[in-house]
Amino acid sequence: MRLGGSTHALNLISSAVVPGLPFLKSTSTSSIKGLFTMINSLTFRALLLCVIVTVYPSAAYFEGDGTTYTLGGVSAGNCNLMSWNSIAPTNYAALNNEQWDNLGNCGRCALVSCSDEACEDQTASSIVQIVDRCPECKYGDLDLSPSVFKTITGSDPSRLSIRWQFVDCPNPETLKICLKSGSNGFWIAVQPTNAVLGVKSVRINGNVASMISGAYYYLITSSSEVDLTAVDVALTSIKGQVIEGTFSLSAGQCT
Repeated sequence: MRLGGSTHALNLISSAVVPGLPFLKSTSTSSIKGLFTMINSLTFRALLLCVIVTVYPSAAYFEGDGTTYTLGGVSAGNCNLMSWNSIAPTNYAALNNEQWDNLGNCGRCALVSCSDEACEDQTASSIVQIVDRCPECKYGDLDLSPSVFKTITGSDPSRLSIRWQFVDCPNPETLKICLKSGSNGFWIAVQPTNAVLGVKSVRINGNVASMISGAYYYLITSSSEVDLTAVDVALTSIKGQVIEGTFSLSAGQCT
């Protein structure tokens, strides 16, 4: 995973030991900065991708019912994603209300398989991206795209038992920071997309951003106008990694 757009300053702070890269164990911001000044941008992006993808294990499995529905487009989901993983148009899912976490699980990926005796092959699995919410679904349930449901169950639409866990998203793409339509220098709502791991929290220009109601955007308000051509964004992943960058943002676009 790498930070795209007009990124002027980048930091990675991780307490994990990366196989083959023991020097990344240090949590000293200054030492990390010093290291990255000695490598070019391409090498940095490769190292960052390696760190994000390989360090952390997957979460526990959940069990529930698998159902299927048709979503008109990825952006039409309750997450209101402005950019998404390449699998999302065909491999999407709506998460149950109890695990929705106030939009906090938007954009995460899950590995799903069928555990029902009615399924043709219980070893078949697919990775989906969470782009929507299923209000009526119970804890552990997922409402799946038709193609994923068919792949893992071998059946036409119905309700069958499934087993799933959160996993790193496949085919890592450029991490983007999107600015919500209607945003301005006083009302700044950003959406981090294409992250391999889930995002736990966001800071914008050093200020803790809060999730807006009803869609996956992190918001700050400012009494003085913020220069949108140089906005500092810091993301903390669910595993504690911190990635920072400075972005030139435009309302309704991703950088």
